[in-house]
Amino acid sequence: MRNSWGAWDYHRPMNVLRLSMGLMLALSSSAAVGAETDCVPLIEKAWVRAAPPGASTLAGYLVLRNPCAMAVDVVDVESLDFGMPMIHRTEQVDGVSRMRPAGKLQVPAGGELRFEPNGLHLMLMKPLRPLAEGDTARLRLVLADGRRLYAEVPVRREAP
Repeated sequence: MRNSWGAWDYHRPMNVLRLSMGLMLALSSSAAVGAETDCVPLIEKAWVRAAPPGASTLAGYLVLRNPCAMAVDVVDVESLDFGMPMIHRTEQVDGVSRMRPAGKLQVPAGGELRFEPNGLHLMLMKPLRPLAEGDTARLRLVLADGRRLYAEVPVRREAP
C-alpha cells in the first residue's frame, strides 16, 4: 500500500517489506534509463544507533548488497524522520577523526558496501520526532538511475 511519500505502508513487518521492495522497485524503475528492472540491490543488517533524548544527530549503519550484473551508484539518502540525512565517511587526518561527505558511492556487480561505525555511515541530523530504542526510522537510499531503496530501520543501542 502506497503512502503520500510514494512508498508503501511503513507499518508492515520487515519480511513483507523486503519482499515488496523488489516488486515495487522493478515497477517504478521503468522510468530510469538503463536500469535493470529485474534486479534490485538489497539493504541488509540495517540499524540506527539510539541516542540520548534530545540528541540532534543519530548514526545509521547497514550493508548494501548488489546481486545485480551491473554496478549501482548510491548518490543520496532521504528520510521522513530526519530533516538532514547525509552519507558520511569517517577519516583519520593527522591523528584526528573527521567526518566528510562521502559523495557518490559505487557498489560493484555482485559486491557490497558496508556502512559501519568509524567508516562509511548515515549521518541522520535534525530528528523530526523522538526516536528511542525499539522505534523504527524510515530511510531510503537514492541510486544514480533514480531508483530508491526503502527500508524501515530499527533503533538499537548495540549492533545486531
